[in-house]
Amino acid sequence: MSVAKFWVEGDLPKDPRRAFMSRVTLRRFQPLRPDEDVEERYGWCALGEPGDLDLTTGKVFQNEYLTLGFRWDRFKFPAALVNGQLAEAMQRALARTDKESLSRNQKAELKQQVLAKLKQKYLPSMRMVDMVWHFDRREVFFWSHSSALRERFSACFELTFGLDLVLNSPFSAGLKLLPGRATQQALQQLEAETFRGSR
Repeated sequence: MSVAKFWVEGDLPKDPRRAFMSRVTLRRFQPLRPDEDVEERYGWCALGEPGDLDLTTGKVFQNEYLTLGFRWDRFKFPAALVNGQLAEAMQRALARTDKESLSRNQKAELKQQVLAKLKQKYLPSMRMVDMVWHFDRREVFFWSHSSALRERFSACFELTFGLDLVLNSPFSAGLKLLPGRATQQALQQLEAETFRGSR
């Protein structure tokens, strides 16, 4: 299983458990409802348990670790299904109006109606990824390399904790691990190279 590593930047509060628990609860995942004009939503759940939204201190904090699941739900329907339903809706609309074509606004309105009906019939897709944060080492591990998931996870993390995440890379690791301003300035002057294996 692949894992992405992040560095946490910013000042931690003196009592992370007390300060962060209320923030985690505020950003707890809220299930999507078909009647909402929302296509996706993400937030926190219990580690390894996407259906467990009852977040408590005992579930979230394990010694020097903060552990959470990141859940992302969205309504995403196959293009063929949406287009087929939309074509039928357009045919019915044309039959009622006795016109040869519909305006752009009418087509857009019909598409929204089609999507609203599909939301009533189908459940949203769900993805959940575990996150472990070691306070002392300022390391966060996120068990996915999906760019879409990482982007939403980083946004949720920074909104929740008020701290920045930096994706681990040889460059960022060098800045962290090699002391001294001169060394860090030298790293910043390096240019990226593509490595190719020899045959």
